[in-house]
Amino acid sequence: MKKLILQEFISTDGFCADREKTTGFFDGTYNNIGNEITPHQEKLMESIDLILLGKETYKMFTNYWPDAGGEDSKIAEAMNRTPKIVFSGSLQEVQWENHGNISLVTEDAITYITSLKQKEEKNMIMWGSISLAQSLLKANLIDEIQLVVVPVAIGKGYSLFPEDFKLFHLALSDHKIFSNGVALLTYKPQEVLRPI
Repeated sequence: MKKLILQEFISTDGFCADREKTTGFFDGTYNNIGNEITPHQEKLMESIDLILLGKETYKMFTNYWPDAGGEDSKIAEAMNRTPKIVFSGSLQEVQWENHGNISLVTEDAITYITSLKQKEEKNMIMWGSISLAQSLLKANLIDEIQLVVVPVAIGKGYSLFPEDFKLFHLALSDHKIFSNGVALLTYKPQEVLRPI
């Protein structure tokens, strides 16, 4: 059965996007976490055969990854060759420059992803896409959560976890601390308790 991995870069105070809805606290815009995590990302890309994206993350990714080079070249190569699905009810079309391995799904994401998980293939991954991620968490469709905790606090921003989660149990299955203070924490979602 195909596993769905959610990987999010978050600040130490729990936000995966800042108050302007950007990822500048880790993507090099105003804070750079370096490339120490790159080997993990390269290995992760080898374990997947499908990338799931929401509209805003798709727009962000398509502006960078198709032409990325330098220290990101190996990840960019894997990113560009891996099939991608964008979930959006407002986009009319999606493109990934000349790679052509991207499709748009406008129907219900929960139903669509539930059917994807039945396939016996490599795993699939999702980055960013907060609204979609929250819907999938509520539907119990996320099999693994990788939190890349960046050692900065940003005070205000957008949280990964839905506000109506009173308590969300997570089982730590792996962890790695990098020399720059970044922590990679891997969890398996457990029971969710919502307020009455």
